[in-house]
Parts: sequence; structure tokens; C-alpha cells
Amino acid sequence: MNWIIYAVACVFLYGTMHFFIKLASVNSNPVASSVFFVAAQFTAQLVLGAYFISKNGLVVDYANIKYSLFGGIVAGIATILFFLALQQAPISKVVPIVNLNVVVGVALGVILLNETMNLRIAAGVVFAMMSIYMLTNSG
Repeated sequence: MNWIIYAVACVFLYGTMHFFIKLASVNSNPVASSVFFVAAQFTAQLVLGAYFISKNGLVVDYANIKYSLFGGIVAGIATILFFLALQQAPISKVVPIVNLNVVVGVALGVILLNETMNLRIAAGVVFAMMSIYMLTNSG
């Protein structure tokens, strides 16, 4: 399947996820809600992962497992902080700021992975940062 289909599906799924996290964070303990979120996410990943592995076979690069583990730890911490932020602020302000993670990802890719930075990508980063400012300071 084309990577763009996966990416566009992620846009809709992550957007929907943010909405449900906001609902789970209001009038409850956001840390407890994040634990249930991660448990449900883990279950869904196991089921879907088992499906893809059954179709494609299990191919693991054991030398790179550490990156998955570090990424999981970082994601767990970020998830708790996201729930806490949504408990205290509107989704319309929190989600745009959190999605500035795109800039961090691009910067790490360029700096550490020697990925290409061209004028178009740089302009996209600038526009992303401008949109965050506009979305979070709109009254």
C-alpha cells in the first residue's frame, strides 16, 4: 500500500484520538485516563500487529529494538503530559501546540539522519510555526 494512504489515515485517526483524549481528560483523573488509553492502544496494536505479521512474516532487526523501546518510553511520558494539558486547556489550543512535534521530527531527521532540507521543507516548518501562533492566540 502507498505510504501516503497510511499517512492520511493517520491524520484522521490521530485527530479523532485527540478528541477522545479530551473527553477522557475532562472531569476525571487524566493520569488514570492515560493508563486506560495506553492499555487500549496496546491491545489494538497487538491485534493489528499480529494481523500484519501473519501476512508479512516476523522480521526483526534486533540491533534496532532499543530505538523502539526508547520511543515507547518517550511516547508514554508524552501521553501523560498530553492528557494533563487537555484537562487544563481547550483542545483547540493544546493540539496545535503538540503537533508542532513535526518541527522537532524534521530537525532531528536533518541533523541526525542527514535528511535533505530544502526551501520547500523549510517554508513548511515556518508556516507550521506561524499556524501554531495563529491557532493558539486567536482569542
